[in-house]
Amino acid sequence: MPEQTITAERFRHYFNQTRMLIVLIIIVAVFSFLSPYFLKVRNLYAIGMTISVIGIVCIGQSLVLLTAGFDLSVGSIAGFAGMTVAFLTKRYEQYWLMFFVGLAIGSGIGLTNGLLITKARINPLITTLSMMSIFQGATFLVSKGFAIAVSTRGFRFLGTTRVFGTPLPIVILIALYVVFFIVLKYTVFGRYIYSIGGNAEAAKLSGINVDRMRVLVYTLSGALAAFGGIILASRLGAAQTTAGSQYPLNSIAACVLGGISIAGGEGVIFGSLIGVAIIGVLQSGLIMINMPSYYQWIATGLVLLIAVFVDTMKKS
Repeated sequence: MPEQTITAERFRHYFNQTRMLIVLIIIVAVFSFLSPYFLKVRNLYAIGMTISVIGIVCIGQSLVLLTAGFDLSVGSIAGFAGMTVAFLTKRYEQYWLMFFVGLAIGSGIGLTNGLLITKARINPLITTLSMMSIFQGATFLVSKGFAIAVSTRGFRFLGTTRVFGTPLPIVILIALYVVFFIVLKYTVFGRYIYSIGGNAEAAKLSGINVDRMRVLVYTLSGALAAFGGIILASRLGAAQTTAGSQYPLNSIAACVLGGISIAGGEGVIFGSLIGVAIIGVLQSGLIMINMPSYYQWIATGLVLLIAVFVDTMKKS
């Protein structure tokens, strides 16, 4: 192969890997110009705290997308887990026990999603959309339609603690991304996920238990969504009835933005972190230049459309 062709291929590869990082830098530069307060440390920490929760949710969504599925129930799982932990902590004052109860609830919902999709052969869209509706209602049922405030130190620990000056949710976010990057890149589990997303039939013929892997992936997605919801409630000191309502759209948008294909089998986990950062910076920047909140929703929808269009064009 001619040297010029190899150089062009390398350039295209590196550009594909870094193009969203370049977009993020451009967006940061634009908002820094429009608002002198945008790059203040306090605002950067605020953005980091905001994306830490949706970023954790995106790890689970990334795993699901890599297997050629998707999970619309992540927002309801986050909201319901946070509300349940707040409700139980208020009654029994055993936060750490209730924390694990919340994780178990999220895992259980994710497990149910996986079993319905693999064993009952119900379409992932219908399954996760149904679960989203069920647990939106369940959240209101637990709370009677009101936020549940909890001020105990244990409940606020995850959301308010700092590690060497850095908020704990940001530390947790980075640690989880590092762990799942290693898992996906260097373990058999990771190779199986990419194989299933690339060609499920071929993966099955090669001896991979595709159904078991999909159940495990949806279970992990549920657990991570619950973890994010608990951290959000801890940070706010209260569980909100509408918490997580934007997570299904935002998490899918962030993952696709970061290069994870909606067709499955392609993408890097850190890409979804860059996608989350783009959405977080965009929303924060719009707020700082006094744009109404509904512009954030419009912007997120447009970003998702553009990301899916780019992903489709890559495949064609």
